[in-house]
Amino acid sequence: MTTIPQETKQLGAEFWNSNPCGGAWPTYREFLEWYQRTEPYIYRVLDQHDWQGRTVLEVGCGQGTVLNYLPGKGAIVHGIDMSGDSIAQAGAGAIELGHRDRVTFRVADAEALPFGDNSYERIVSIGVLHHTPDTAKAVREVYRTLSPGGTAIVMLYRKGNPKWWATVLLRAASKLLDRFRGRSGVLVERLREDSEEGSAQGTALLELFGVPVLNAFSYRESREMFAQFSEVRITNHQPGFERLCDIVPWLGAVRRPLAFIDRFTYSVWGFYQVIEARK
Repeated sequence: MTTIPQETKQLGAEFWNSNPCGGAWPTYREFLEWYQRTEPYIYRVLDQHDWQGRTVLEVGCGQGTVLNYLPGKGAIVHGIDMSGDSIAQAGAGAIELGHRDRVTFRVADAEALPFGDNSYERIVSIGVLHHTPDTAKAVREVYRTLSPGGTAIVMLYRKGNPKWWATVLLRAASKLLDRFRGRSGVLVERLREDSEEGSAQGTALLELFGVPVLNAFSYRESREMFAQFSEVRITNHQPGFERLCDIVPWLGAVRRPLAFIDRFTYSVWGFYQVIEARK
């Protein structure tokens, strides 16, 4: 029987409860510093916008790597996520960083946001909506809840680059292994057994092999999903070659050449597609 979307969403929530994005770290501050080093493009994009006094919704806040960054820029942030365990970690992080009074959390579905029309001046969603069964519906919810003149910043995985091709092949190989062993999640179980607190890998491999929904979109497809917005700007980031050094440690010897490739191919091979859209 085909899995219906709601069951798929529940599987997704269970996956992220078991594997909060980024993994476990000795302190939240260490986690946030690692994430900012690993995904610096996010913060470069965010820093181009004015957050002072803004009321912000983050759709899919996870462990709070954006949600706990924006209060330092003067924002009041509301975060939603399907994973209650991830939200708990984000809340603990807000306490450690000293701004728990500037953030709120709620378990909710990106495809059915529990907020009224025109509720938020800014909406942010980084690396989340490609994990929900109906990404276009989630984008429509972002548009509905964004106030007129407001800005949405959304990151989606992008098709047509080496990292996406590798992702497709590796997920297919994982499914073949599951079929051969006669059970699902063989690689995920092994990776979870080997995971360590504070690992530079984060949850990249667990996500690759275990997350139930993983989509990517071409430039044209993203344009179509955001067509209702009045202004749309799309930029590509991080092809992912340097990131391989964290996942495959022996590649550390060639980190600098891989970083060079990242810097000069990001517009063509960037895996992360950031859409900045004004309503």
